[in-house]
Amino acid sequence: MRLFKRLILFLVIGLTIAVYKNPSLIIPKSQSIIMTISSTKLTDWYNNNLQVMPENNSRLKNAEANIRSKMRYLLGSLDNHILKGNPSRSLEEIEKEKNVILLEIAIGDSVEKVISTLGQPNRKDESQYGFQWYIYNGDYSKYLQVGIQEDKVVGIYTNSPQLQTEGETQIGADRVTVEKLLGKPLEYLKKDNTMYYLSSPEEYYTYLIYNYYATIFFDIHNNNKVIAIQLIEKNTEEALKGFYGKPTEELKESFEKQVFDLANATRVHFNLPQFQWDQQAMMAARKQSKDMAKRNFFDHKNPNGEGPSDRLEKEGISWRTSGENIAAGQTSAIFAHQNWMNSIGHRENILGSFERLGVGVYFGGNYNTYYTQKFYSPY
Repeated sequence: MRLFKRLILFLVIGLTIAVYKNPSLIIPKSQSIIMTISSTKLTDWYNNNLQVMPENNSRLKNAEANIRSKMRYLLGSLDNHILKGNPSRSLEEIEKEKNVILLEIAIGDSVEKVISTLGQPNRKDESQYGFQWYIYNGDYSKYLQVGIQEDKVVGIYTNSPQLQTEGETQIGADRVTVEKLLGKPLEYLKKDNTMYYLSSPEEYYTYLIYNYYATIFFDIHNNNKVIAIQLIEKNTEEALKGFYGKPTEELKESFEKQVFDLANATRVHFNLPQFQWDQQAMMAARKQSKDMAKRNFFDHKNPNGEGPSDRLEKEGISWRTSGENIAAGQTSAIFAHQNWMNSIGHRENILGSFERLGVGVYFGGNYNTYYTQKFYSPY
């Protein structure tokens, strides 16, 4: 048996070396596609002052270099993997998984366990993946989203420091701790023969841990501390072709509500009063997002010269102070919110003294998804 295992080892090593020297053996150039979010945009407006953030251009990496790196890793681990019985899960994977389990809920758990542990959700939202988010927003200090598909947990998100993991990768941990525990993050997700490169590595790390992808979000304006954690089941993530979900009215409304919830959960974390939802501000925000997509501009002032205050006043709003955040290209409400929080001007609006907030989302245009937040305090 030992001789047979060594023979298999030599054969695999030989094949691996061949692939190492010629990566096209496993990924034919005619079938491999490289995709990335080329850019996302953000700007904010506070009492007639504009700040424009530069586009976040992600860089395409050399696919062949990545393949060679994977081959080097494979060569180094083959002996342990084959000669020691080829366990389905390594101790390293198990230890990593312990660091990102939230509460007593884990990917793969039943919806019955979710309900018995957390109770009925306050709301059910659509997701870009096609599953439903169970939204727990009754207490913003314990804000939680649990993704359910076919009665199983396929997604989890929280930005609450009160919902701790079993390990050390928790809300409030620093980047160095995450790197020590989980290692080097992924540079891309591979779905079939397409590699989807991950942008903004300074804002979040993504890891493949056993049967799910874990995205760890950092607050770059607060010592690079972990500010949120998202887990998406592996097959669910890889079934989403491209970056964006199917543009439906239900998904649009879900994004709008989540942007509002995420802002309030963040404010509670910083000991600030919650925003009050404002329907008129929502209408102004929706019109701004749609206008940017339809007329192909990204600015607080539209081609007619109308600005944020004009949009509020058109909806009959009398305001004492006002602000506006806009974003485009982010794949979900979660990523839009995290991007805003890592931009000083947008962050100041979210954490500012405004009393009311309306959110509007529109699908279409050059950036696929447009987000607008309309803040104000009334007279």
